[in-house]
Amino acid sequence: MLLTIAAFLFVLSVVVLIHEFGHFIVGKLNNVYVVTFSLGFGPKLIKKKFGETEYAISAVPFGGYVKFAGDSEDEDDKKDDEKKKDAGEIIEEDIPEYRTFRAKTPFQKMQIVVAGPIMNAVLSLIIYIGSVSIQGVINPVPSSIVEKVILSSPAMQAGFERGDRILEVNGKSLTFDKDISHFVKQNEEKELTFKILRKVDTLFVTATPEYNEDADRYTVGLYLGVPPVIGDVKHDGPAWKAGIRKGAYIESINDTVVISYSELANRIRNSLGREAEFVWNQDGVERSAFITPESIDIASGGEKLEVIEVGAIGIGQYYEESKISFLKAVGRGAGSFRQMTIAILGFLKQLVTGNASMKAMGGPLRIGQMAGDMARWGFGYLMLFIAFFSLNLAIFNLLPILPFDGGHFVLYFVELVSGRPINRKAKNVMMQAGFVLLIILMVLVTALDIFNVFG
Repeated sequence: MLLTIAAFLFVLSVVVLIHEFGHFIVGKLNNVYVVTFSLGFGPKLIKKKFGETEYAISAVPFGGYVKFAGDSEDEDDKKDDEKKKDAGEIIEEDIPEYRTFRAKTPFQKMQIVVAGPIMNAVLSLIIYIGSVSIQGVINPVPSSIVEKVILSSPAMQAGFERGDRILEVNGKSLTFDKDISHFVKQNEEKELTFKILRKVDTLFVTATPEYNEDADRYTVGLYLGVPPVIGDVKHDGPAWKAGIRKGAYIESINDTVVISYSELANRIRNSLGREAEFVWNQDGVERSAFITPESIDIASGGEKLEVIEVGAIGIGQYYEESKISFLKAVGRGAGSFRQMTIAILGFLKQLVTGNASMKAMGGPLRIGQMAGDMARWGFGYLMLFIAFFSLNLAIFNLLPILPFDGGHFVLYFVELVSGRPINRKAKNVMMQAGFVLLIILMVLVTALDIFNVFG
C-alpha cells in the first residue's frame, strides 16, 4: 500500500509539475507577473519567495496551479486586495497593468494556456525516446515451438509433431528478424532442412514449401509459438512470492506439459482464483509451487472496447535487448509516441460513439493502483506509465471545453479573430456549464473507480 501511494504521488507530482511549469515559463517569457507557483492546492505547507514569485507545496496533492497577476481578467477583483493584505497574502495593487495576464494580447494568452498540455506531450515524447536510448530495442525471442501442424501439409509429411523446437533451418538459427517465414520466402519450392529438438532428442527433417491459396503465400504448414520462458516478474506478485524469476522455463501446470508462452498465458488467464501447481526450471534446477492467479483487468478486443477480468501471476514474456544509435532511438521513441497518441484518440472516439465500456475509464483510485503496479514491475515501467499518463493529460486538457486549457484557448482564439473579448456573461455561463459537466464526470469516474477497485 505504501509503495502504491508513493508511486501515485510521484507520478502525479511529475506530471503536474511539468504541466504548470509550461504555463509558468511561457507566462514569464511574455512578461506576465507570476504571483504563485504551487504544487498542490489548499493551505501552503512550505513556501519560499524567490524574486517576485512565491513557490509553494500545498496540502492537497491532487494538482497544482500558477497564479498570474490579473488572471481573472476582471478589474473589480482589485477590490479584494485589501482583504488579501489583511490575510498576509501577496496583493496586486502595485503590479504594473502591462504585466498582468488580462493586459496581454489574445495570441499571448493562447500561448500561455496551451503551454501546459504541450509540456506534458513533450515530457511523454522525451520519456519514450529516453527509454529506447537507455534500454535499447526490445526483441521477443523468435517463434520456434511447434504449436500446431496443418493436416496434409509438407510439415506433417516430414513428421513434425506438436512441441518440437526448431533449432536451425538450413544450418542457420532462427532470430527475431529472420524467423521461419524468412527462410520459406528465400527458398520457395526448395527443400529445407530443419534441426529440431524433440524432448531430449535432436533430429533432422526435411520439408519443401508449397503455395497456399488461402494464405496467398508459400508455407510448410506450421503454427509456431515462443518458448514458455519468463522475462520480467512483478515484485510481490504471485509468481515472485513463489520464487519464479527471470529466465525460468515453465514446464507444466497441474502435471500438464506447457508447450509455448501463449499456451501458458491462456491457461493462467482462465484460472482466476484457482490454485494450480507450477513446475519450472530455474538455472538448471527444477522447482515447483502452488500458485493462485490474481485478478487483473484487460481489454476484451473486438469492435467494442470492453474490460474483462482474467487471472494473472505477474509474469512477462522473455525478451532480448539490443542497443541502437541515438538517432534511431529518436525515431523509435517518436513512433511509440505517435502510436500512443493514436490509441488515446481512438479511445476517446470509442467513448463518444458508445463503443467503449465506461469501465475502461479510470480516475484517481485506478491511476494510483496502476502506478503501484508499474512500480512493482520496475522503475522503467513506472517511467513509461508517466509518459502514458502525461500524454493523456495533454490530450484531455486540449478538449475545447471550459475549464480545460483547450476551452480557454478557443475563447482567446475567438477574441483574436473577432477583435474583441467574449461577453463576460456568456463566458460565465460557459464556465459554469463546463464545471457542472466536469463535476458530473468526476463523480461518475470516482464511482466507477470505487466499483472497479473495491467492488
